[in-house]
Amino acid sequence: MSVPELHLPTEEADFINNPYKTMGEFREETPVFWDEINGLYFFTRYEDVRSIQSTKTFGTTFNHIEGFEEELSGTGIPLTFVGYKRSEKYATYDNFWKSEEFSLLNLEGQLHKELRGLVAKAFLPRSVQQLVPYMEEKSNELFKKNKGTEFDMLKDYAQPYSVSIIGKLLGVPESDHLKFLDWSHKIVKMYDFEVTEENANNAEEAAKEFIEYTQDLLDKRRKQPEDDMITRLSQVSEDNNYLTDDQIICTVILLLNAGHEATVNTLGNGLHALLTLNQSFNEIKKEAEDINDIVEELIRYDSPLQFFQRYALEDVEIGGHNISKGSKVAILLGSANRDPRVFENPDRINFKREMKDHSSWGGGIHFCIGTHLARLELGVSFNHILEKQFSLIEEPSRTGAFGIRGFKNLLVSA
Repeated sequence: MSVPELHLPTEEADFINNPYKTMGEFREETPVFWDEINGLYFFTRYEDVRSIQSTKTFGTTFNHIEGFEEELSGTGIPLTFVGYKRSEKYATYDNFWKSEEFSLLNLEGQLHKELRGLVAKAFLPRSVQQLVPYMEEKSNELFKKNKGTEFDMLKDYAQPYSVSIIGKLLGVPESDHLKFLDWSHKIVKMYDFEVTEENANNAEEAAKEFIEYTQDLLDKRRKQPEDDMITRLSQVSEDNNYLTDDQIICTVILLLNAGHEATVNTLGNGLHALLTLNQSFNEIKKEAEDINDIVEELIRYDSPLQFFQRYALEDVEIGGHNISKGSKVAILLGSANRDPRVFENPDRINFKREMKDHSSWGGGIHFCIGTHLARLELGVSFNHILEKQFSLIEEPSRTGAFGIRGFKNLLVSA
């Protein structure tokens, strides 16, 4: 059976504002489709998305398979962008690519296994748990600062809250947190479908500054170790193998970009969803048995990350279609999280939902390594939010990006 050809309209404002209606139609009528403009096979249903996430038949790169590229030469399948395969358009952005080279998101095989194992040794549950009092303190401080005023929940709360926690974990001085915010905002714009030349240039410059800063901080920690993650990343070993400077720098950049951006957008998307419910915050607290139920349901309902891309590493049948080795696929997480085959009444928020296994944390070897930190961070924040009363001043505008879903601002009164 041939794969239908459609286009995911990520350039249309109506789709960006609410992609779930269109994705729902695709999910029911054409759950697998080929998008010629984006050069991707899209998968919309939960079963297929979770299968692609968990199996080694699909990967973020093919670099770990000897002869893969040579075998597919001449087939017409474009092997670009993922796995350090630079598209011609962005081939000269050396610093951006250097910041991606050893990202856990872009690795497979033995190198991924070894690097993730070492990073996990440094990402100690104890060190993460010890951050909870700081999370409580920072969240209270920011809400107290904005009490009785109109403020932007993203700019005045979520962003400084999130980046301060990542900064504290890594050992970055508080005076440098604003730099981290700026670098993160610029670099993540490279991860969407449409990337302007201006955004690419900004990302390249941000990556250069971020790399130089992290190298300098790493050099300092090697001379004067402290109780922070950069120190631990420089010290962990397995069978006398240590992380290289480039691997540490890529890991630090990943932790900031993935941790900060996802947390900020979960807080923004989540609070907006809470404010549009016909329930008071007191009623919501009574309905939910645990704050984690609220966090997981809000992530499922409006995922901060909408898609991931993978390569088919061998010929495979999935979703009733044959996908050729080397083909590039995209899994639509937000669509999977609203699949009625899995989630009852998926377009409604239900904090007592029994099925909590959404797709937004990833799966398989790429299950989010920072999940424990993110859940704690979001749990503290939403606990504090639900203790207060907020009013939405105006309906916020989306950023315009599809992949990383969030608002430009979220103006509220407290």
